[in-house]
Parts: sequence; C-alpha cells; structure tokens
Amino acid sequence: MASCVAPSLKQRHVIIILIFTITIHNVIASTSENPKKLPNFVVVLTDDLDLTLGGADASTLKKTRNLIADQGITLTNWFAQTPVCCPSRAELLTGRMLHNIRKPSMDAIGCMSVDVQEDLNIPFYQEYYFARHFSEDLNYTVGIFGKHLNTKNPKGCPRGVDRWLINGGGDYLNPSFYWASKGVEPTTVHFDNCTDTTGMPCYSTSVIGNATIDWIREHYHKTRRRRGGDDNDDNDCTQQQQQQHEQQQQEQPFFALVSVKAPHLQDGDGFPKAIPAPWYENCTIPETIAPRTPNYNHSCPDHHWLVRNQPPLTQLQGKEVDELYQSRLKTLLSVDDLVEGLVQTLQDLDLLENTYLLFTSDNGFRLGQFRMPEAKFHPYENDIRLPMMMRGPNLPSATRTGTTTTTTSQKNSILGTHVDLMPTLLGLATQTWNNSIVPPTMDGSNLAGALVVDHSTSIRSNNNNNKTNNASFGVEESSPSMQANPSSAILVEYPSLGNVVRYQHLMDTYNHTFLALRIIVDNDDDDDDDRRWNIKYIEFFDCREDWNLTGPALEAEYYDLDQDPFEMQNLIPTISLPFRRRLHEAMMMLYKCKGDSCRRALGRGALEHVMNDNNNNNNDKVSTSQS
Repeated sequence: MASCVAPSLKQRHVIIILIFTITIHNVIASTSENPKKLPNFVVVLTDDLDLTLGGADASTLKKTRNLIADQGITLTNWFAQTPVCCPSRAELLTGRMLHNIRKPSMDAIGCMSVDVQEDLNIPFYQEYYFARHFSEDLNYTVGIFGKHLNTKNPKGCPRGVDRWLINGGGDYLNPSFYWASKGVEPTTVHFDNCTDTTGMPCYSTSVIGNATIDWIREHYHKTRRRRGGDDNDDNDCTQQQQQQHEQQQQEQPFFALVSVKAPHLQDGDGFPKAIPAPWYENCTIPETIAPRTPNYNHSCPDHHWLVRNQPPLTQLQGKEVDELYQSRLKTLLSVDDLVEGLVQTLQDLDLLENTYLLFTSDNGFRLGQFRMPEAKFHPYENDIRLPMMMRGPNLPSATRTGTTTTTTSQKNSILGTHVDLMPTLLGLATQTWNNSIVPPTMDGSNLAGALVVDHSTSIRSNNNNNKTNNASFGVEESSPSMQANPSSAILVEYPSLGNVVRYQHLMDTYNHTFLALRIIVDNDDDDDDDRRWNIKYIEFFDCREDWNLTGPALEAEYYDLDQDPFEMQNLIPTISLPFRRRLHEAMMMLYKCKGDSCRRALGRGALEHVMNDNNNNNNDKVSTSQS
C-alpha cells in the first residue's frame, strides 16, 4: 500500500521565491482611522467539491475537518445560487444574485452567463467587487490567489485588491497565473521548476498555498517592522501623524481568498479525471467506488426532458465514474495540506485566534445520479448543496464548549447562499449583527448575528417579535436591519450553457434553463408551530427563446425533500393550482429583486402565507412534514 503522507519536498517552500523575486511591493494602507482590532479572513474555495456524495467528509480531508469544522461550525444548509463555476464565483465575489450580473442576451460576450470582461473599469470590478468594501472602508489588505472566475479574468488587480495571483483554473501540473501587486505592472508567471532534486512538476494547489502563506508572512513582518518607525520617514511628518500611521499599519487586517482547482477534473477528451499531486498519485485511499445512491443510474420519466432521456450508464462508464471519484478525492490530500499549512502559519504568527477561516466550494457535483456520469448544472441537491465550514472569534466550537449541542443547533438553522457570504463577513468584521452594514450594491444578507454565540438567540427573538405580513402576499415588512437571517427560502437560477456532452452523455441543453425555489423552515422552539417545510419548486425554460424568463414555463417539478431526499418522485401533478401559483409568485419575486428588496423577501411569515394554499387544500396530497 502506497503512503498518503505528505513528503518533505522543497516544492512546498521554494515556490515563494519564484513569485516574490519578481518584485516586492509594499502595500500602502489607507489612512482611515480604525480604532478596533479587526479580524483577519481566509476563505478557502474548492472547485466542484460535493457535499451530498461524501466529498467534504472524505478520508482525504481529515485535517481540514479537524482544524476548521471541529473548531467551529458547519452550516448544513448552504447553497450555490447558480450551480456552475463562473456564475457562482461571481455571486460570491459581488454579493449579487445572478439576474443582477447576468449578460443582457444569450449571445452577448461574458463568462458563461455573467456580464463581465477583462477590463477593470467595468461595473463588475469598479462597483460590485467585494474587495473595495474591505480595503477602502475598513483598511484591509486583500489578496486573491488561485482560480478566479473561469474566463474573462483581468491581468491586474481589481479595485481594492493588493496582491493578485490568479488564473481560470488552468492545469494541475506546471500551471500559469497572472501575477500583480497594487501599483505594479502585471505579468504572467509560469511554474515549471519548483523542485531542485526530485524532478517532479509544479502542482497548482502547492503553488497557490505557498503564495498565500508567503503573502500573509510578508504582511505580518511588514506591519511589525513599522512599529518602531523608519529612519527614512519624512522629517516634516509630526510625531503624532507618524504614530497614527504606525498604529494603522500595525493593526491592518488581511483578507485572503484562496481558490484551488481541486477536485475539478482536468478538461480533456474521453473520460478525463482530476490529477492528484505526483507524490499522492499512487497512494491508496479507502474510498474506491462512487456512492451508489438510490438515484444512481436511475431513470426518472417524470423529470425534465434532459433527465428522462438519459441512457443508462454502461459498465465502462460506471468504471470511469469510480476512477473519477478516486482521482477527485486524491486531489483533496493536497488541499488538506494547504489548510494545515495555513492554520500552522496563523498559529506561528499568533494570528489564529483573531482570524476567520472558511472552507467551501463553488458548486456541488454528481457521479452517476440520474444516469449522468458527472456534472453540476442542475437544480438537484447534488449540484446546489455546498460544504461550509468556518471557525473564528466568537463562533461556537465543540472544542471550546465541550459539547456539540450549540454547534448542531447553529448549523441547522441558517439558510444561505454564496450571495450572503460577503455581507456576512462584513458583519463579522465590524461586529454588526444586522443588514445596516451591507452595501447597497449587494443583494445578500448579513447572517453574522445568527452565527455569533452571544447574538443569535436575541436576534431570532427580535425577528419573531418584529415581523408583519403584507396582506396581498405575505412579504415581511419588518426592517431588514432588524433581521439576522431574514430568509427561509433561496432562489437558484441557471441559464443553460447549451449542449454540453461529457462521458458520452448530454449533461446540459438550452431547454434546461431553470429557476428553483428552495424552502427550508425548521421548527422554532420559541413558538407553538411544529410544522417543518423542506421543499423545492422548479420551472424550466428555453434560453434561446426566453432569455429573461418572462414567458410560461415549459416544465415544472416539485419535491418534498423530507419524504424524498433523492428527488426521485416529481409531485407537481399532486399539488393544487393555487399553491403552485403562490410558489411561482414567490419565486419570481426573488428573481426580480435587487438590493434591499432581496433582503426583505420571503421570511417565515411570507412562507406561511404561501404554504397555506397547500395546507388548506383537502385534495392536496402534499403536506408539510410533522416533527
């Protein structure tokens, strides 16, 4: 059995020389006052890491779970707003829902369905990009490392970014990146000489991890050197001004977005796989066969056209899926090393206790479900449900409390998407527990108050006591600034990429454009209502004929996820027309929302109004589950 222990390779350390001998550029902090010691942020973003098929629970991510999840919380109801890389990443980076950053037409130039170009002067980078809110408003230094969008990536630093080492995913072995530092001319760096003795190629995850760690160390030592002043300081600068400047430099926090290619497959013909690091390629892991879930290789004649017309997986295709599964998990061994290295660095620099460390993915994945060998793109749980682990100041922790009770209650009660991530991190940075901190350019909600130990209970109580319903539809009228988790429903939207064939199966096509309303409401121990809602409503369109989704749906699906967690029985024929109309109206309200209106939509009070059409219809075969 080959070992899966990380080797002592110089590659894990020498890469930093290749990057930073190009130029060392000191980031000049803003001069805005910041009396509080703000926390640091490190967000690790994987590519295509599933939750429902055990990817996040794999044996190859043990250190990540121990260092992040076991020291903090795991959010089990976190979703991609669009289940494909470029739109999902754009939503995370801007806090905007896809319909507010979408291309004006199907044929317009962009990154998949996102209205974005390489030009740094477009609204995406000048107005919407998250970094400026941390850099300009809160005096953070921001570094972006690894896969950025997919295509249409700028070479230089966007507004608010100080360090930039990015590509569109690229190659696992000997990768290339755009490199830039604030105020420095960008360049392209190709990594093909990372070890001086082993002859092994450079590995993308190692490059990204080492670049991030070196940047954190560089920033740490730079701010410490400035504590005592500089002999070359301007003599005209008063002592008070110098002390103020030194204090700002000393306290300047950092934000690192670390985005790895793993476990995405390496694109190619035939049956492409993910590529593990050379030192892990031949190691043995316990996972050998992709999970055979009930919907694996299963025909569903009541599902969308794309699903019901899938041919069964052949024996060869099933074997290739299993090999893809293993290759994906082996790439995570290097991600596990990356997380370990980040935590060790933060601990060595005495920064760990004041740093929020997050681990997530851009979208989910499937491995044979509904007869599709591999893909995302779809409205089903395999594709949209994401891992989300986080640790940091004031977050509940099983290790700190000695029990998992607090962690469990926290992680199941929060419903969110990547659109909510940056608003929430702004809330954590400023200790703001409501939506007043959310920039007007963002559609997401600040969920910080629902995460932090001392604030979640009181804020949930405020939500229950301060909401009223609009009689016409049930929209919550309470101020969004009073709500920590105002939404009990999320919108998933997906404009098709066209005909996508992989592993000899059609994975996507034009009439697979969809909107989905995902509703999750757990029992609230503070009231007498014991109903639980865990449902999904989907409408399908053809983007060639209806890019803006203004016409009638071509097909629809409805699932009760408590009764049917693998979404194998489409219940759309069983629900009443009034109930279906309410679901459609609620979904379209989210589809048309922008900014603050997204944060006011579809709290529990509104959903009670929607669900009443279901509960009060005697002929309805679908009812909310009782706990």
